[in-house]
Amino acid sequence: MKTLKKLSTALGLTCLMLGTFISIGTTSNRMKAHAFIPLEISYGSIANAQQYVPPNRGSRPQRTEGSGARGCTNSIPASLNLLIPKDHIARTINARPTFLWQVSAATSAPMVFTLTEARSRQPMFQKRLKADKAGIVRLELPQEAPEMAVGKEYRWTVALVCNEKRPSENINARAWIERVDNTPELTKKLAAASSDRDRALIYAKSGMWYDAMAILNKLQTTNPTERTQAMDSFISLLEQVGLNQVATVERQRRTN
Repeated sequence: MKTLKKLSTALGLTCLMLGTFISIGTTSNRMKAHAFIPLEISYGSIANAQQYVPPNRGSRPQRTEGSGARGCTNSIPASLNLLIPKDHIARTINARPTFLWQVSAATSAPMVFTLTEARSRQPMFQKRLKADKAGIVRLELPQEAPEMAVGKEYRWTVALVCNEKRPSENINARAWIERVDNTPELTKKLAAASSDRDRALIYAKSGMWYDAMAILNKLQTTNPTERTQAMDSFISLLEQVGLNQVATVERQRRTN
C-alpha cells in the first residue's frame, strides 16, 4: 500500500513537472511567436514599400554613364551618371518631368542638357548649366518647354563640353524616357497617401521611376521631417537598379 502511494505521488509529481514544462514551452513559443511576427511584418512591409517595380516591357540598353576628361581644363577627371535604370526605359506620367544625374567632380567645362523626341534630330529643349561642384544635379522642365506627349519616347542627354571645336572630346551620357497616361488606380492610391514620401513609394511600385525619384530628391532639401526617410528610400532605389557607386557617395554625404 505504501509502495502504491509512493508510486502515485511520484507519478503525480512527474505529471505536474511535465505539465509545467509543456506550459512553459507553450508560453515560450507563444512569446516567440508574438515577438517575431510583428517584426517580420514590419520589415517586410518596408521592403515592399520601397521596391521599384519596372514596367513589363522589353529592355533597351541605355548609355547612362559618360567618363573621361581629355579636353577639360580641371586636373580631376569628371564623370556623369544619369540616375535611371540601365536595362529598360523608365517612365513618367508628368508632361514636364524632373531629370536627375550626378557629376563626380567639379569642372570648369560647361554642361548642356538636351531633350529630343524619338526619331527627331531637332531638340525640343536645351539648357546650358554650370558643373562647378560635385553632386546630384536636378533639372525640371520649365513651363516654357514643350510638353512631353503621352505614349511617346524621348532621348535626353547630358554633356560636359570639354572642347567646343572637338565634340569627340566631350563627356556624354544619354538615356530614354517614356511618358505614359495616368490610371484611375494610381490616382486613387496617390490621393490616399499620407505624406509626400508615401506618394513617392507609390510611384515607385507603379513603375514611375522619374516621378518617385524627383519627389525623394526634393524632400531631402525642402522637408526636414521627412529628410532622413526620403534619403533612405532614395539610396535604396539607387541600389535596386545597380547605381551602387552613386548610392555609396550619397550615403557618405549623409553621414558628413
